[in-house]
Amino acid sequence: MTRAVAPIHPSADVVPLGRFDIHDLDTMRLLLRGSSVVDWYRLHFQSRAEIDAFLRVNELDPGDAKDLERLQEIHGRAMEYLVEHLRYRVPDSIGKAEDARVLFEYASGTKGRRKDRFFACLALKVMHIVQHLDSHELLSMLPISHAEIAILMQAKIERVVRGLLERNFPIVEFSGNTKAPYSVLTKLLAKKDTQAAQMFDKLRFRFTAERLEDMAPLLLALSRELMPFNYLVPNQAENTLVDIDRLLTRSGNLSAIRAMQDPDSDLNEEATNDVSWIRKNEFSGPEYKVVNFVADVPLRLDRVLSFTNPRLKGLGGIVFVLVEFQVVDRMTAEANETGDNKHSLYKQRQRMKVKERLERGKRRKIRAPEASELHLNGVELDTEGPATTEDLGADGREVLR
Repeated sequence: MTRAVAPIHPSADVVPLGRFDIHDLDTMRLLLRGSSVVDWYRLHFQSRAEIDAFLRVNELDPGDAKDLERLQEIHGRAMEYLVEHLRYRVPDSIGKAEDARVLFEYASGTKGRRKDRFFACLALKVMHIVQHLDSHELLSMLPISHAEIAILMQAKIERVVRGLLERNFPIVEFSGNTKAPYSVLTKLLAKKDTQAAQMFDKLRFRFTAERLEDMAPLLLALSRELMPFNYLVPNQAENTLVDIDRLLTRSGNLSAIRAMQDPDSDLNEEATNDVSWIRKNEFSGPEYKVVNFVADVPLRLDRVLSFTNPRLKGLGGIVFVLVEFQVVDRMTAEANETGDNKHSLYKQRQRMKVKERLERGKRRKIRAPEASELHLNGVELDTEGPATTEDLGADGREVLR
């Protein structure tokens, strides 16, 4: 059957848990924990086809001479930084590589010696940052609005999802939107760090998989087709749902089990029983469960805009768009809409926090209501609309009518 959306990765179909390899385990741990790829010390690409797929999900076409030239330019700037600023003695195999793709082979240990792997990883980390910095400068100079970028990004994501559905990924629900202005204001006022630059979820998408066991294969596919693992935003993951190590063990994945049990394995992300890293939204219900993370998703703009301004030369044609992703399974999604987990209560707790912060000097803090308190004579009260001055008592509390 002809597919309307061509996949990026050579392994395009659903990868069962029993076939996850070492790279897949590293990627899942990175995503679910909110770690940083800059702390990795090796890669696990096994073929040039996998490397080319990784470049394509980063919006770089290995079949395009201009894109390969751009890659070489970034490589040259990374070498200049390592040699001139940090005083590294980079071997010629890395510093003078004529095709930057060979760095991924060295970093994966399929080519060269251990020393080459070390310096290839240094080079790729710096190249990763250089590309990100250039994209931010490019975005600040282009005649395009945030709303227009959001439209382009939504179109890209929806296209990827169509491709996943064509390949029978068990997605039972998909939705996306841009956060409304009032929601942005509420979130900024509710948070202690109230800078708009720290808002990661202005553009957000939600996936519901059929089963809990389907979530990891879906997340892996998204990292291969949409949001490259190297641009997952560190420290922004909330995972109260998926234990990837346990799922792979239960699936009988021998290579993953052996890697997890071997203290000298080549995994970048170590096994841990420490749960202090787990982030949880303070306004969510006590039993609310989700996989939530943020990614800088690459978006190619030189194909939709004219780049005639000479000041844009050397910045490439790619920008990055912060996107929040939420992924749950069907059963969890249903449980998340019951009792104290209901979204209406989440919004109410959030608004109560905003009022508490705005009303500094109040003698008593506003207490977030329980689910039972939002029902009067069996009728659920409206908690979505903003309170008016007529709804407030003398001390600023909302009163029931």
